[in-house]
Parts: sequence; structure tokens; C-alpha cells
Amino acid sequence: RNDDIIVEELIEVKPHKQTQQPNPTPKRRTKSWLYEVKTYAVNQAKWKAAREFCADRKVEFIIITEDELGIKYR
Repeated sequence: RNDDIIVEELIEVKPHKQTQQPNPTPKRRTKSWLYEVKTYAVNQAKWKAAREFCADRKVEFIIITEDELGIKYR
């Protein structure tokens, strides 16, 4: 059929925690907190570039986490 619609998508799978901004004012600035801050900043920059790349090519950019995949951690 000629009326079928094809949608191109670029999908990135990330842990939900990496999609959430870390607490900007923690009680203690631990190594773990610093890692979370760095990871979040790197992901934000990557996703901005990916959105621009996709927009130029009329491709949809989607981020999914274990929540959308139905995966539960113990």
C-alpha cells in the first residue's frame, strides 16, 4: 500500500536514574554524587546533540528506561 507511514526513530536506552537530575544540594558531596552529576551533564549534552541531529534529518529521538521496558530491579 502506498499510504503506509514510515517513522524513523533513534532510540537510546538508559537507566532511569541517569535521566534524572541529581540533588543540587546534597548533605555530602560524595564520589558517587560527583559521578551522578558528571553522568547527567554528559547525557544532557549528548541528548541535545542527538535531538539536533535527528531534527535535521526528520527523525524522532526517544530515550527509554527500564520503566518503559518493564524491567524491575531487585
